[in-house]
Amino acid sequence: MFQRFCQSSFFAFLIFTALHAFAANTTAIQGRVTDSRTGAGIAGANVLIQGTWRGAATDANGYFTINNVPASDRIVLVVKHIGYTEISLTIKPGTENTQNIAIPLRQATLRLADEVIVLAEHSNDAYLQNAQRSNPDGGGRILRDIPGLQAVTRGYVAFDPVIRGMKEEQIVVTIDGIKVEPACNGRMDPATAYADLAELDALIVNKGPYEVTGTASAIGGSINMVKLRPVYQPAGVKLTGVVGGSYNSVATGDKEQLRLGMSTARVGLQLGLSRQAGDNYESARSEVPFSGYQDSHVDAVFGVRLAENQELRLAHYRSDGEDTGYPALPMDTRDHQARLYGIDYIVSAAPLAISRFHLKAYHSAISHLMDNWDRPAAAMREMAVLGETETTGGNVLAEWQFQRNSLKAGFDVWRLLATARQDMLNKQTGMRTSMLTWPEVTMRSGAVFTEYGRSFSDAWLLTAGARASRVESAAEALTPAFLNFQQRTSGAATESNWEAYAHLNFVPQTTWAFSAACGRGVRPASHKERYGWYSLNRLDNYDYLGSPQLRPEANVAVNLTARYHADKLQLRVEPYYNRLQNYIAGEVRKDLLPQSMGARGVKVYTNIGNARIYGVEADLNWQLSKNFGCFSNVSFTAGRDLERNAPLPEIPPLSTLTGLRYVYPANRFWVQIETRAAARQNQVSPFAGEDKTAGFTVYNIRSGIRLGNQFAVQTGVENLTNVFYHEHLDRDNIPQPGRNFYLKTTMHF
Repeated sequence: MFQRFCQSSFFAFLIFTALHAFAANTTAIQGRVTDSRTGAGIAGANVLIQGTWRGAATDANGYFTINNVPASDRIVLVVKHIGYTEISLTIKPGTENTQNIAIPLRQATLRLADEVIVLAEHSNDAYLQNAQRSNPDGGGRILRDIPGLQAVTRGYVAFDPVIRGMKEEQIVVTIDGIKVEPACNGRMDPATAYADLAELDALIVNKGPYEVTGTASAIGGSINMVKLRPVYQPAGVKLTGVVGGSYNSVATGDKEQLRLGMSTARVGLQLGLSRQAGDNYESARSEVPFSGYQDSHVDAVFGVRLAENQELRLAHYRSDGEDTGYPALPMDTRDHQARLYGIDYIVSAAPLAISRFHLKAYHSAISHLMDNWDRPAAAMREMAVLGETETTGGNVLAEWQFQRNSLKAGFDVWRLLATARQDMLNKQTGMRTSMLTWPEVTMRSGAVFTEYGRSFSDAWLLTAGARASRVESAAEALTPAFLNFQQRTSGAATESNWEAYAHLNFVPQTTWAFSAACGRGVRPASHKERYGWYSLNRLDNYDYLGSPQLRPEANVAVNLTARYHADKLQLRVEPYYNRLQNYIAGEVRKDLLPQSMGARGVKVYTNIGNARIYGVEADLNWQLSKNFGCFSNVSFTAGRDLERNAPLPEIPPLSTLTGLRYVYPANRFWVQIETRAAARQNQVSPFAGEDKTAGFTVYNIRSGIRLGNQFAVQTGVENLTNVFYHEHLDRDNIPQPGRNFYLKTTMHF
């Protein structure tokens, strides 16, 4: 079965041929990227020509060469390396100073939250920085401040990401490339519950089925929360650290954090500790019951430089939470635990002309216990649900660079074990009942992938990729009732899928860039959709039953982008269209009776047919003067169920974030006034129990000050006018926080 697949896997390959014209008067850019403090060369740094995908990676000693660069008045080089601050450098091709460029990078071993950047093509650096300023503790609300991203709220913490109207299993969310499968069948614990965004080195966002390497991007996109990386220095031992604390008034909440770093010539260590807790938060009208929270995170990343071009990284991430309330659900989290382990082996300039080789292995174990013991309903019936998931996997990626060509190839495997048990005690009768809502499910997946890039000229770049996968699913503890209902003797299912994409980039000049992408993504039905047994969905209050025979959901997508990037003005407009096939949704079964308390009825997961999701994003950054700048972004998404001729559920309304910022020279002081607004959402699904949502406008004032190079303070007032509102994606229409004062202090040592 799975082994037979591994033995018989084929290597999918796309070959693209086309005529190309070499630009006249081309030249080469050569230089070296070094550490600004030590002068040592930095291996694996990316040197890119802004507005294009043309560039090169540095070798083991930090040297790079970019060939066939056209002569022009000005070209901007962007230099990136995880663990260092990104810089831009303006040069004039064809002149003597392009043959030995010295590019020093400043280490950013321990950074403030507002220095986290987005690295992916379909994201915008400046807007994540804006979002970090707006969310100094790195909470899930940051997702709502990035164009095209949204989040489902079930309480004050643990926001479930949404990308352009696609959610849950339709997108892939990883922590440092580690697959994290929620253990709660009500998704009280999405992957974002186990990583604070303030702890990250980068946030990589891909919107749509335009990624085939690694864990790929399913049908709706992917989010990878990248942790801190080890840093090395030529001689001696260097110790660094950050300590901080924060307070918010709306939940009388506090957070403490500590980060420590150690680096030598061959060893690097990063250790992060954080803890946060809060009481029930206040809306603009009253206290929101069962919304208190407390959790802690421990991150440890250890790196060893085995040679100048080889590195081994060991990572352990731990998250613990208890007594976390969810006002949108009938139960709260008594205890949750996450244990994540990762091993990375990275080689640059490897044998067989491989420019970069990356081997990753990981294991994640999630345990989630929830109950209603603190709710009034417990006086008549006590309920407790324990869910557990374990995901083990890994992938291999090899990269080659041949002048104008690039090639990536590799494979990805993972195995998921999932089980959930629900126990109930009727206080009046003393009767105890128990059932498996996830009956000891096992899913295995294996995939091979390849990606090819070709630069036809200095203005045209084509990248295309393909992926072939095989997925096997089974459940060891299926009840006779489940099998009889499904009219099956076994719940086993096997499927083979393929995915592909192509991306064309056109840069007619340094200030303008255009791109077009099309892709096909596939995602198999989840273990919940295949084997769930009377699992309550609080969106529509129906019990859901799984279907082992579900066909995979597919998406054929198109994405267009126009960008303008000048010194003081950056503008992006990006329309997109998705056509979903074999769309998975619940279908009402009137002949079945619900078993969960408060359930309206029973739905069975089925492939309802086709659906479409389309929209547009636009964002603007404008430096009005030396000290003043403004920013704005707008996102619009619409979705329709084509089989039932009705709106799709949980589609976010038109929303925008706009602000004006003043920055004192050298970033010693800044103040920002911003407004976030959402339009009324009238397009709601009659099949999902949605109701219409009123529009709202919220105003915030934020500021920050740096005292020397060690001490920083951020403070502000959110929801300044104390508006009472809720987001359309909020479960059970729970209100958002009212007026909130926050204060955060950070000290480097």
